Amino acid sequence: MMVRTSFRIKIILVASALLFPSLSFAQSLSFKEIDARVSEYRTWLDLVGSKGSRLWMRLDSKKRPHRLYVGEGFRLANYQEKENFIDIFSRFLAGHPEKNMLIDIFDDSTGTLIGEYGFGGFRLF
Repeated sequence: MMVRTSFRIKIILVASALLFPSLSFAQSLSFKEIDARVSEYRTWLDLVGSKGSRLWMRLDSKKRPHRLYVGEGFRLANYQEKENFIDIFSRFLAGHPEKNMLIDIFDDSTGTLIGEYGFGGFRLF
């Protein structure tokens, strides 16, 4: 009898978490915090863009995943810097600091696909 009761309790907890997520889990960030962080990402990305250190040159968002064309600064950066940059860009595109957007990474000078950021993480070819 004890096993059935604990099983029922688990089912009720799982069902309530699925049906009423706002009641079971508190939001981690407020709208103001999300907006502030995305704004910080935008400011930083402007600094490292085509008029700055040239990590990225342009974005083609007509297709999915987004096509990000990277410049000389990206080629000169070490792997960790590249990964951090793409992670921030992905979060900026998603409009939320805890979510990510899929990105195909292209070399701006040649137009060739050089990497991707997606469900498997950051990967350069």
